[in-house]
Amino acid sequence: MFAKIRNKLVILNALVFFIILISGSTALYLYMEERLVDQVDAAMIDQSRRIFDQGQSPMFRPVGRPIDRQAVLLVWTTEGKLINTNPNQEEMDEADVLEFQKIEPHDLPQTYQFGEHSYRVLTVSPPPGNTLIELKGNLFKVSISKVQLVRNIDSEQTILDRLLMVLTAGTLAGGIVTVLAGLFLAGRALVPIRVSWDKQQQFVADASHELRTPLAVIQSQAELLFRHPERTIEEESEKISNVYKETRRMNKLVSDLLTLARSDSNQMEIERKPLQLDALLADVSWQFAQMAELRDIELTTKLQPGIQIEADEARLRQLLVILLDNALKYTPAEGKVHVSCSRTSHGAEFEVEDTGEGIAREDLPFVFDRFFRGDKVRTSSDGGTGLGLSIAQWIVEAHHGKIRVDSTPGKGTSFTVFLPAKK
Repeated sequence: MFAKIRNKLVILNALVFFIILISGSTALYLYMEERLVDQVDAAMIDQSRRIFDQGQSPMFRPVGRPIDRQAVLLVWTTEGKLINTNPNQEEMDEADVLEFQKIEPHDLPQTYQFGEHSYRVLTVSPPPGNTLIELKGNLFKVSISKVQLVRNIDSEQTILDRLLMVLTAGTLAGGIVTVLAGLFLAGRALVPIRVSWDKQQQFVADASHELRTPLAVIQSQAELLFRHPERTIEEESEKISNVYKETRRMNKLVSDLLTLARSDSNQMEIERKPLQLDALLADVSWQFAQMAELRDIELTTKLQPGIQIEADEARLRQLLVILLDNALKYTPAEGKVHVSCSRTSHGAEFEVEDTGEGIAREDLPFVFDRFFRGDKVRTSSDGGTGLGLSIAQWIVEAHHGKIRVDSTPGKGTSFTVFLPAKK
């Protein structure tokens, strides 16, 4: 699937870039052609305007500035004879001259290719009647059919041919580079997409696996209840309790999945308001104090007063509940859980530390992964879904903070959270 997407991206990018290259090259070639030919045309048109005098009997003379390369002047009579002989006339093939005779008058110069040569030709119709011309120092009255200015543009055409060759080679080289660069960039661009896709596939597989267990338990217990419809609720209380427990577990799992799904799609909004962090920590810790006492765990706090930040109170409370619940869950009897917070230069920092079983070193990089459970500290028998720390990490990152975990197997674990004072 990703290979097909990469190929489509490469083809699309290469096609767009290739069109841009062709358009740019074509525009450059046409501009250079126009500039080169315009210079020739301007000289020829200027020369044609000065061919005839303004008198009653127009006179034809070979004129032009010495610094310019003059156009060749060809005068054709009504009998089809070439009567003009200019001493400065460029050498031209006789066959080419005969081809010029076939050209009809036109208001603007035209380009013609005869043999190996390229010419720019301006064909002008003279005024009606006989025209007085100067030929070898003598004046003659001749009936002229057309006058032509011919300019050899081989040098200009050579420049254009070389330019076309360079532009063609550059376009092809650019196309090849674009394809190679497109393959590399498309591959790099698809890396995060591929990783996200793999994570999504793993997430779906893990969620399906987690949901399968409570559903199987509920189905089996319900089937057992249907086998003995005559029994009372009290007699079947154990099975009903199992159904209820698994339903609660599945409800919590679905709720956690929904939270993560909304966070992934940026549908979860954080409502930041001024918040006393030390007061919130004290409140949540007090709620867990009785649970800790029942489990024979000592829960202590050390909170620096007057710490105010901008945060979402509901989400921050959820974060604290996750961290304290994990701390109490994996701390044995006669263990300790300590909650502390202090002000920093740019915000606040709090820590939840326990003396529980700890996390293996090889498991530390994965504790925030979804559905991850270490062999010792995160087992399904504890009733967890494996999503709590993933949600905790999302809450911290949504507040532009950082969360860090340190643990030593057999000695305990500590989670440290930094939150900026303002958005």
